[in-house]
Amino acid sequence: MIDIVGTLIERSLVGLLTISLCLILVIFPAQAAGERFSAKVLVAFCASPRGAPYDDGVCAGYITGVADMMAAEPDMAGKLCLPRDVSSSDFARMVRRYLARQPELEQAPAAGVVREALLATFPCGS
Repeated sequence: MIDIVGTLIERSLVGLLTISLCLILVIFPAQAAGERFSAKVLVAFCASPRGAPYDDGVCAGYITGVADMMAAEPDMAGKLCLPRDVSSSDFARMVRRYLARQPELEQAPAAGVVREALLATFPCGS
């Protein structure tokens, strides 16, 4: 009986891992091919028309994730001051505007561009 339960659990875990890997490859095919998630790709997600919740989620999640990581970095104290009332759509607009002013950054990794945009937009003492 224990062997059967163990086998079922093992098969379930393998199936779950397989499904997760397939979803990752479908969601981020450029990364699977060895390409970077560029600022241009991020802005395309952020600029999708209303009614595209998947794209909005990718945009908001990515930018918010970078912002959260920066806020947790000890060396960001005194450099980055994020207001409490900034929404994910505010973040998306901020990144789009930043990239529109600096189109040469389109092919740069998205995380670095988001980081630069956040520091430029929300410096402490402004």
